[in-house]
Amino acid sequence: MIQILIKCVCKECKLTKKSIEYYEKKGLIRPEIGKNNYRNYNEKDIAILKEISVLRKLGIHIPDIKIILESNNKVAALSKCKCLIELKLQKTKAQYNCIEHLITNYDIDKEIEYINDNINDFFTIKEKLLQSFPGTYGMYLCIHFGQFLNEKIDSEEKENAYYKVVNFLDSVDNLNFSSEIEEYLENCFSVMQKTDMVKMNNAMLNAVDNMDDYIGRNKEILEEYIKIRTSADYKSTSEYKMQQLILDFQQSSGYYDIFLANLRILSFSYREYTEKLQAANKVFLNKYPQTQDIYK
Repeated sequence: MIQILIKCVCKECKLTKKSIEYYEKKGLIRPEIGKNNYRNYNEKDIAILKEISVLRKLGIHIPDIKIILESNNKVAALSKCKCLIELKLQKTKAQYNCIEHLITNYDIDKEIEYINDNINDFFTIKEKLLQSFPGTYGMYLCIHFGQFLNEKIDSEEKENAYYKVVNFLDSVDNLNFSSEIEEYLENCFSVMQKTDMVKMNNAMLNAVDNMDDYIGRNKEILEEYIKIRTSADYKSTSEYKMQQLILDFQQSSGYYDIFLANLRILSFSYREYTEKLQAANKVFLNKYPQTQDIYK
């Protein structure tokens, strides 16, 4: 294997000696140490340093870079960073708008109201989802519920529900998912990132609004899906086992009784959606009663 001295590494990667030493100290690279105590770098080290250089220029912090470097699914790991940046961009835009308002009309009381409506509540909920549910599960929740978190907290009941949601998320700090579940969620998250979530969410809303019409238009696809999901072969797959483990976690953590219950209070659009979903599920179960055991 070809060994390269640090002087050549600096030139090829366009990095300083100090930065390379720092990345080694942080455990991102592990060059071979020769008898003369010089670091000898190989092509793999060069590739990693180039990767680090790119990620650092994107503003990604060292702990996240370490996760990306060690991940078997770099797309999913990087997508988490993208989601956090999107949240920061949204918050920055709201802050920018607030400054613009103040420049036009320096009315502090009015901007306090704007901050409460557009920065504190809406963004904090999303951020808590990411902070309190570590890893891919938090990203999944953020994407899944994000469309329902655009409303104002305009009543004492909603304010209480908001703090219950936040307190619940704050209390869940150790999910202890196995590596299998983490890998499964990462794969799910990668698919979600590649999907147009707006179109997907709109399709879901349209389906629950008129389940009879949805079943009629997708009859063959649904029946094939049900055939697969209710088969004994499917119940022996790792995907089925992963879904059951996640369901067990949700049922035992207070996810349904605390998180979703208060989200229905906090968000009118989510409450409306779940009411329609319950009605749609009744129609679906009447048509396909065998599906009631899919998630058991």
